[in-house]
Amino acid sequence: MMKMTDVQEILIKRAGKVRQSYKDFMNNPFQEETVHKLRVDCRKLRGILNILKKAMYKKDYEKLNGELRDIALVISDLREIDVLTGLCAGTAKREPDMSEHFREMFFYLNDERFKKMETALLDVEKKDIESEIEDIRKRIENLEFKQKYRDEKDLKSFIHDRLEKKYEKLAAGYADTDLKDYEHVHEVRKDAKKLRFGARYLGKLTGIEHKKISKEAKKIQDEFGEITDHRVNAAMLKEYADAADNEEVRNVFLKIRDLEQGK
Repeated sequence: MMKMTDVQEILIKRAGKVRQSYKDFMNNPFQEETVHKLRVDCRKLRGILNILKKAMYKKDYEKLNGELRDIALVISDLREIDVLTGLCAGTAKREPDMSEHFREMFFYLNDERFKKMETALLDVEKKDIESEIEDIRKRIENLEFKQKYRDEKDLKSFIHDRLEKKYEKLAAGYADTDLKDYEHVHEVRKDAKKLRFGARYLGKLTGIEHKKISKEAKKIQDEFGEITDHRVNAAMLKEYADAADNEEVRNVFLKIRDLEQGK
């Protein structure tokens, strides 16, 4: 095999992180941290690939991005209930007298998490996620960029220009945002996530101020994340309230939902 480029070495390292996070999750799917880490590591690699997208052949990008998306989707419901449980735990601590039925709610959430964990583990086997992770590594090792980016100097120049344009687009989108336009806020947040990790890991190969770009992107991601999270949390709490058979548990979910909607 030919010598890997600096870009491939970064991709291989991040793919190794995905593999390790997957192993950690499979070894202990009960731990919230392993679920979160696997999802974040997939997101980081997808962010890097997004910057490289136009320098890659379409089939390579779509295959790699699709496999990483598959991994993240397998654990998405599990991650969502972990986030919801954390939100409810925070509310119970801040507002201990809001309800006499917090404990019943947490028993309910624990049972629901176990069901989602079992489903996730079945999906891992059904989709053969381990093979997909191995395929990601092999594809990156054998990755060839488009002809005009085969020279590493040209590829790094492309990365510099791509990061610069993405940053300009993000800044413009942020400046023009109407915070009541949820769809736009959501899209800007997604752009910020992709740019944050692309700049963090690829920017060091160029002369661009990658730390500044990554920091600004994270700031926008966090700011808009609060807006989108309140909306998503409120919707999830309503769904859980509708699904709960226990009226007391249902009422606790709705009370927390009302708090989220008021933020």
